[in-house]
Amino acid sequence: MLVVAVAWALTAGGAWAQGAGDGEIAARTEGPWTLLAVDDLARALGAPWSAEGDHLTLRADAGVLVVFAGSPDGWWQPAAAREATAVSSALPIARVDGRWYLPDDLLGVLGVRVDGEAVTLPDGRRRALAIERPPPDGGLAEVIALGPGVDALRLYAAGAGAAHEVSLLAVDLGLLGLAFPEQQGALDAVLRELRSEKALFLVVTALGEAAWQPAVYVAQDGRETLLSAPLTVQVLEGDPERVAPGAPVAAVAFLPPDLDLRRPLTLRWAGVAGSWTLRR
Repeated sequence: MLVVAVAWALTAGGAWAQGAGDGEIAARTEGPWTLLAVDDLARALGAPWSAEGDHLTLRADAGVLVVFAGSPDGWWQPAAAREATAVSSALPIARVDGRWYLPDDLLGVLGVRVDGEAVTLPDGRRRALAIERPPPDGGLAEVIALGPGVDALRLYAAGAGAAHEVSLLAVDLGLLGLAFPEQQGALDAVLRELRSEKALFLVVTALGEAAWQPAVYVAQDGRETLLSAPLTVQVLEGDPERVAPGAPVAAVAFLPPDLDLRRPLTLRWAGVAGSWTLRR
């Protein structure tokens, strides 16, 4: 289903991802290291890449790089060389929710240099990095921009392992076409199929396996309404009781018909609450 594909697009890069803009390269940080998203980097380099099982191959002008998920070791074959040589990073290659990341200490063989929150490509071009960061301590709710005029609310809840382990992203389903214009027609068809003009698209992700319930509270003007499965929340993809890394849940919550989408709305879920305005 189209909406499920949109869910994967929203979760690409992990539970904390906010997405890279045009020309930007998505990145993560681990201690002093910066890891760049392979798909964005390859696009900037004009380099084809492929992934099969636990290994990834990137074919750049400078040569071919092969790395393995969960391992710091890989192989590098320069364009003019007849054999590959071993290369190694200070930390394992990361694959988060299906997206691959290369540590900055491996990028030198490609002629790529990371400098703060920007990267210099082999031809001298500079690209900004869209660095994904966890929420600050105590910051359990945040409003993020998915596209022009499209704001989403993300709530972070504690799982069995740690705080901020499970997150819920909520966005006006009727505005998703602005964030994904190439899918506007198909998204309009989904709205007609659901027979609702006021609905939230929900994506639940987790850093570790955790329990969740398909139920949220919405409040406006002091009136709070419970939305829950199966009547006012419909799970489109995933387990209605469990969520795990690489297995997000996509759902739709049908809003009360008299709710004003142009005025602030508060969403409460798993003991966490946040407010934002769906439409401006």
